Amino acid sequence: MITLFKKPVRVHGHLIPTRRYTGWALIYVLLFVGMPVTILMVALDVVGWAVTVKLFGASCYGVGCLFG
Repeated sequence: MITLFKKPVRVHGHLIPTRRYTGWALIYVLLFVGMPVTILMVALDVVGWAVTVKLFGASCYGVGCLFG
């Protein structure tokens, strides 16, 4: 089994450091993964609200309406 964090490898005598997570990696993940997913989910929620409340004339929108 290949491990992600193993001892450093030498290539032509040069030491190649192991992988490590940085603050920049977190920023990039939040910016390029988290932000688009959040925007997409908000857009789908607005479409769902518009269809439910405006088109079907429901008095409320959401899971709470199912039990109320």
